[in-house]
Amino acid sequence: MADSSHRATILEPAPSSVSADVSPRQRSKRFRPRVLLVESDQDARSALALGLVSAGFEVLAAPAIEDVLGELGEGRPLPHLVIAPAEAHGDGMDGFTFCERLRADARTEHLPVYLLSHHEEPHHRSRAEAVRADDCLPWPVSPQVVVSLARLKAGRSAFAPAYEAHTVRMPLAQVVHALLCGSRSGRVELRDNEGWLSFHQGHVVDASYEGERGLTAIRRMLLFGSGAYAVSFAEVLAEGKLLINLKIYASLLLPAAERFAALCSLGIPLSARLVVDFKRLADLLKSLPDDVGQVIRLFDGQRTVHTALLECGLPEVTTLEVVTCLYAQGVLVPANLIAEREPVPQSIPSFFEPVLSSEALEEEEEPFSEAFGTTGPSRAA
Repeated sequence: MADSSHRATILEPAPSSVSADVSPRQRSKRFRPRVLLVESDQDARSALALGLVSAGFEVLAAPAIEDVLGELGEGRPLPHLVIAPAEAHGDGMDGFTFCERLRADARTEHLPVYLLSHHEEPHHRSRAEAVRADDCLPWPVSPQVVVSLARLKAGRSAFAPAYEAHTVRMPLAQVVHALLCGSRSGRVELRDNEGWLSFHQGHVVDASYEGERGLTAIRRMLLFGSGAYAVSFAEVLAEGKLLINLKIYASLLLPAAERFAALCSLGIPLSARLVVDFKRLADLLKSLPDDVGQVIRLFDGQRTVHTALLECGLPEVTTLEVVTCLYAQGVLVPANLIAEREPVPQSIPSFFEPVLSSEALEEEEEPFSEAFGTTGPSRAA
């Protein structure tokens, strides 16, 4: 449903759609956080608005700041988040001045404000800090990033000490990506200090997770970190060396984390204990690459899938892909199923380690990706 007022357009989600970041009580009241979105480019405005509406937000969209000033007047319902261009549209007001006016009014001073910088200038960051904007994001910015920031701050004070969220509603990989797109500094911390990650002006600078630090901790926290977490903003929370920038994060870590989440959604719990069905393994042995043995050997009915992923020498995502394929082929099965049928062997039978000549090995060489329909290790020579 859309309602037009002057040049501002109100876009509402479908009746069955609600924000993924609202509580069940708020859902029962059909709560729809409103985002005030100003963007002069019609295509960009439509893309951002569609992303927000699809996530359950109500959007008041307009091409210029002047078009929405009336919506902020006395007696009008206030938005829960403001997104506006840093630069002025024509002879109109720029986002810095707009944010300054919002902060000067007791009714609107608490509203979270994100500025979009189409032509990033060195002074933009300092001006954004001066007017107390939540952040200044360089253009182009993806709808997914805007949705993540909206879920984090919409309906909350711009000056809250921390913003709580949950990985079910806001996966860590997505919120970290959104934070790195800005210029703020701070920390993402899992509940009970089980792990944390520090960011500083578009870089991850440190991380700690399950006894690991640095790059390994960053990767494993994004893959395995779950539950409630909090995002805090402060320079002092982001001490450390620059480890990963936004470009590397977006091209490597984010896709890996999304692939890992997609594999987890297929239904193999990380807490599951799997064992090898050796009868099935014998049937498929010739079609399996030798490298898969280092994965199979880990499943003795005692280790969980999570433990196996940590102990395997392959990358965690690759290991989970192998486990998923072997599970689908019936080579790996729940431990209780085999226990009911027959005792689990104490070790992998020797037939899994054939002794081949170099000529035979070359003849049977088969890329891992062809055997499993995915990327992974190739057979070692």
